[in-house]
Parts: sequence; C-alpha cells; structure tokens
Amino acid sequence: MNTHSTIPQPGSVVVVGSGFGGAVSALRLAEQGWQVTILEQGRRLTDADLLAARRDLRAYLWGPGSSGFFWQRVFRHMGIIGANAVGGGSIVWAAVLLEPGQAFFDDPAWPQGGGEWRQALAEHYATAAQMLGRTHTPADVLGLQDTYLEQTAQAMHAGDSFGRVPAAIYYGDGPGITRPDPFFGGHGPARTGCRLCGGCLVGCPYGAKNTLDRNYLHLAERAGARIVADTKVEAIVPLLGGGYALRTSAGADVLAERVVVSAGVLGTLELLLRCRDELGTLPHLSRTLGEKVRTNSEAITGVLQPPGGPPLTRGPSISTDFHPDAQTHITQNRYVGGGRILRLSVGPLVDGHDPAARTRATLKAIAKDPIAQLRIVFAKDFEARYTALSVMQSGDGVLALRYGRSPVRPWKRVLRSARTDGPAAPSYIPVANEATRAFARASGGTPLNMTVESIAGRSFTAHILGGAVIGQDADEGVVDSNHEVFGHPGLYVADASVIPADVGVNPSLTITAMSERFASRLGAPQERPLTSAATDLPAGLGKLAKLWSVLPSPVGQTLEGDWQASFVGPKALRAIAPRGVAAAGLPGWVGKRFDARGRGTNIIHDGAATHLEMTASAAVSAIDGCPVLLLSYSTDAPLPWCRVRDELRQLPDGRLLGMSAVAVAGLPTRGLPFVLTRFVP
Repeated sequence: MNTHSTIPQPGSVVVVGSGFGGAVSALRLAEQGWQVTILEQGRRLTDADLLAARRDLRAYLWGPGSSGFFWQRVFRHMGIIGANAVGGGSIVWAAVLLEPGQAFFDDPAWPQGGGEWRQALAEHYATAAQMLGRTHTPADVLGLQDTYLEQTAQAMHAGDSFGRVPAAIYYGDGPGITRPDPFFGGHGPARTGCRLCGGCLVGCPYGAKNTLDRNYLHLAERAGARIVADTKVEAIVPLLGGGYALRTSAGADVLAERVVVSAGVLGTLELLLRCRDELGTLPHLSRTLGEKVRTNSEAITGVLQPPGGPPLTRGPSISTDFHPDAQTHITQNRYVGGGRILRLSVGPLVDGHDPAARTRATLKAIAKDPIAQLRIVFAKDFEARYTALSVMQSGDGVLALRYGRSPVRPWKRVLRSARTDGPAAPSYIPVANEATRAFARASGGTPLNMTVESIAGRSFTAHILGGAVIGQDADEGVVDSNHEVFGHPGLYVADASVIPADVGVNPSLTITAMSERFASRLGAPQERPLTSAATDLPAGLGKLAKLWSVLPSPVGQTLEGDWQASFVGPKALRAIAPRGVAAAGLPGWVGKRFDARGRGTNIIHDGAATHLEMTASAAVSAIDGCPVLLLSYSTDAPLPWCRVRDELRQLPDGRLLGMSAVAVAGLPTRGLPFVLTRFVP
C-alpha cells in the first residue's frame, strides 16, 4: 500500500482497530457512503484457531514466540488484560450486555452533566443491544455456580437483586444446532446454539457468542469496508491539503480524509502520545491526553472448590449477577481454557487498604502454609472447581498513562502508569473480599485473591477506561462531544478511552452505544477534507529522524518554483552545516529552483543558479527503505555531489523536510536534516 500521492481519496476514512468502537464506526460510516479501511494489528481468527487456544498457550497468548491473541500488561499501578485480533476485545469477552446505573451518569466528570448523555444515549443503547443480539440467559442453563452466587447474594442481604444477566449469546434451538442467520434477515453468518462449555473468555469456536466479526464487522465488509489485519499503525501525520497519512508497521502510508482511532485504551493512548510527545506529528493534542484513566473500580477474586465435587463449568462464562449495594456489581465467571494461567495468578484472600501491609500479610500466609499454595498451583480439574468473581463499582479513583522511557530498556519509550491528584484506582475493595468469603461459605471452597492485587498492590481490570475523555474544551478533555480531537480536525476517537467515568458494570454495551452516537453524528462524506494543523519541528536529531521517518513522500506534488532552504536540528549543527556546504562548493547556498518537469538547480545568495543540476524522482529511501522524493545529481558532478542523495518528505504545513546524505558503499546512510519552504513573491 505504498502511497504515491499526498492527496487522500475523497470520502475516505481509516478506522484504527476493530473492537467495539472500531467495528461500529466501520459499519455505520460504510453505510453512509464513506470508503472505509480498518487497520487491525491482530490477525483474523478462525474457529480452528480458537479451538487450538484452549489446548496450546502459544495459540492463546499474544507476544513473541506465540501466535495467539490474549495479552496481559502489568504497569506500576495496575494490571490489564485484553485481546488483539479482528474483533478486538469481543474475542475474549464474556458477552455481558448491561446498561449502567444512574451513578455513572451522575458522575461530575461528564461535560454539561450526565443526565443529558443518558437521554442522548437511550436510542443508541437499544440499537447496540439489538445489533449484539442481547438475550437473557435461559433459566435452564443455570448451574451450581449460579446457586452459590444466589446464596452469596442472600447472605449479603441482596437476594432481591440476584438475576440472570442479559448477554450476547445465541442459544437458538439447543446446544450445537446450527441455523441460518437469525439476526440480520439472512445477511449475517449462520449461527450455532451455545454448547454451554464455559469457555467464552478464551474465545468461542462454535459460533454461539455474538462477537463483532459475526455482526458489525461482517456487515461492514458487506457494505464495502476493507479489513487489513496484521497491520499496526505507528504514526498519524496531518496532510497539507487536509486529511491524514498513517504510517503502518509494514512501512506503508495509508491516506484518508478522516481517521477514527479505536485501538482500545492502551493502543489509542500509545499511538496518540507517541505522535504528540515523540514524533511531533500531532502537536496540538490536549495536555489531558493520558490523564483520567480508570479501571472501572474493579477487583477479581475467586473460590476453589475441594476436589471430588461436581464440575462448575456448565453454562456460559457469566450467567448471573447481583448488586450488594447501589455502587457495586458482582458476577460469577467460568473460565474453561484459562486455568493454565489463572492457577499461577491466585493466592490467599487477605484484607487491607495499605498495599505494603497487605503484601506482607499475603506472603506471610503463603509462607505459613506453602502446601496450600502448591495445591492450588497443581490442582487437578482446576477449571472445573474454580469460580472467578468480578466486582465492579462506580468509583472516583483515577490513574494516568504517560509516554516515557522504559525502566528496563531506557532507549525505548513506552506507556507508564502514574498516580495523580485525588483518589487512586483501588487495589483492594472490601465488599469484594466479603462476597468472596460468603461464596466460599456457601460452596465449601477456599477464597482467593489475584496476587497482582494482594502482593503487587495493583488494581486489576479487564475494562480499562478513559485517557482521551470527552470534555467541553482541550483543558477538560481530548475530544469534544462529537468525539473529534481538539486541535486536529477530522481526527476522532471512538472507544473506551473517551468514557469519563467508571461504568460500574461490564462496559461493552456503553462503548457500543457511544460509538453508535458518534457515527450517527459524523454524517456523509463532505466535498472537501478539513484542513489540518501545522507541525512544529523538534530540535533534537533523534526526534527529527523519527518525525521524518513517518512523513509521506511528496511525489505527485508540483515542485515548480523557488524554495528557500534552512538547516534544522541542534544549534551547533545549524552553525556548522552552512560552512560544510560552502566548503563542498556551494558558498552562500540559500535554496533550490525547479522547473515544471522536476529538474532543479541550487540557488546561491546572489540568485544565480549554479551548475549543480539535479533531477527529482520517486524512490526508496536509503535511510529507512520507505518512499521519498529523491533529488539526485549527475554522476559527472564533482565530489561529493555525485554521491549526494537529497531525500524529501512532506510536512503537514507544506514545507519539505529533507535528509542530505552521501552514499558510501559499506557504510550506513545517515542524513543531514534541512527544510525547504516555498518562496512566495
């Protein structure tokens, strides 16, 4: 997909990511007439891939040496799990579809008050529920695990709140029975009734879970959208005439009038922070980017039954829930296929708000009875005996994600978590431990904590939110109420990172509804793209090189006329460079002049063109192997000019950023940075 133009196709939009926000955006924009391309860094999974993931960790995990999709990232203040694949987090989703309570909309973090948002989202919640195939879990699929949860609710004086969850699971005519598309009038794929295997969280290989590849993405492709898998977006660069160029992991540029970033909280923040703080391509992004990150005030606990009892695995992953109070939501979880990791991640249940004291107490409990911990790690039938409890709250704790140097590899910049003013996201939720003990009493099992919470003192979540939140202006948020990024017209964010408050329940339905609203307000393609903001140039050579590496080639743009030259980079280099050029035979060099055919000469201070003629042509960079406009001199030119390569790429404000290099066989090619600015009489 190498670009040979810096003008995007009219009506083109690129969606970065294929999770809930990206899938919704892709379908709705394709229906409105946009030319939609979805760039997804994960791969397109088959049913065979998902079956393999249940047997082979390498087919389950995302990372070096693996071919899977499930990832876990541990920061200083929190641990997060998710998935990279076509369909995003829906692949490892429990399929719960709940609307949040009033506490979510009452949170003061909402711009202009959440009451208006509740009203505005009502129709979109209904659309999202219909598209995702929401149905209540049938009573006849409930099992012993659900009975224990009901007894837990009763013990906590919340029995009236216990019930079956609404979920995006197809039960149809019975387990394993396949029928033609039951949801979209025959335009969707065939579906198979849920087999009640308890493996939703590891991916459904049977066609029962309503993952995004079976609804929104399937219909988006039918509407003309194109999904490009195994492709990571590494930079977003504004174009002079409007629109954006996206540099991908393949080294290719993809152009679009509009860009919708839907890469999930971590992916979205990493991309936008890199563009603002490292590459400088999106310099006007709000300073609140990466702030106001929330964990949905979550805790994950568990109970392991003694050996010899009936298995707890029959059913979907989540089938029932209850509310012990107005702020808290609790569900049970079956995790068939995930026990290989989970058994290594749990330890004794320990209370305590002080993380250090809780760490000491947990380690002391393990040291006191190490055999008990080994029985957990090596438990037979672990998955059949284990119940995970998900506890979510409407809280006010926040963290930040910033783009800084890796503590392990200081030459690399990565996302790093940080505390901010105000309450932090909790690593200990008392009601979670209370519910876990009540479940253990009801079932006769052993209550357990996730050790990332109890030992490492980190909040643990599957539902990270915020970081690019909706605000009234750039001082309050990253995007406006229409999800458009402040300072960069035509750039949007549509995923969980725009949500300003803890949802307090599984957030997938809310992400889908907010994305439905966003897409409905964007409308059909306009005749002209929006003009993007100019890019300021960094002073450091390293940052200049990184910026240059993601800029598009100006091939296809006319060069005719005079261009004023200036050296850029560190002050010392700017002082020395003109002397070097003068010593090489161009004293008083001030720029370049091109005719209509792309032939050029250099200009010296008195305006006379020198004999050093050059030719402009499309080429591949000798520095990074990506497209450039190459200015080459004749082989008859004097040294060093016969070996000089002036490689040009285009800045968003119309200037050309060049790298001047001397090609020497056997040596790496490095460039001296300069800028060409078109002379306007």
